[in-house]
Amino acid sequence: MNKDNSGVVSRETPFVDVTSDREARPRYWVAVLVQMCTEKKVGERLTKLHIENYVPTQKEVHQWSDRKKYVERVVIPMVVFVRVDEVLEKQLKTYSFVYKLLSYPGSKNAAVIPEEQIESLKFMLNHADSNVVLDNNLLQIGEEVRIVRGSLKGLEGELHVVDMDKMMVAIRIECLGCACVNVALTDVERL
Repeated sequence: MNKDNSGVVSRETPFVDVTSDREARPRYWVAVLVQMCTEKKVGERLTKLHIENYVPTQKEVHQWSDRKKYVERVVIPMVVFVRVDEVLEKQLKTYSFVYKLLSYPGSKNAAVIPEEQIESLKFMLNHADSNVVLDNNLLQIGEEVRIVRGSLKGLEGELHVVDMDKMMVAIRIECLGCACVNVALTDVERL
């Protein structure tokens, strides 16, 4: 109990900062480049070192002539996501199983990956009905594309968006506008 200047006893305790220096630093996600086919082992080593990490995998069925087997497929080869602070980031660079921390072109600093993107990736991998693939060749609105699956396979047109939930391929008809059809983004390829 504390007394203030008026002599009144207060039950409030004084503010005491009990966080250690390590706890006070903010943590963030970075992508670490590792040797091919060692992503899961690196994840296990980091876990043993009490370092939070995430190796994006997805279960898929592999079928042989005599059996089927579920396999954990690594979705992003040679990458392990690690949650670090400034001190742990420097320490991570010293481990022999880490080639480097991925960064933006022209930058020496590690690229920070927003928490929401990691959570969205986890959700997608846990709930997707089909294989998730990473494609860094993003399609741009207005690009010429061809439909590669479904009843419209072979149709060529221009990629348009009506709203964020619906991707559309449009066939431009001069003087009249465009004929559009909803398609899944995975069903189109760039021309």
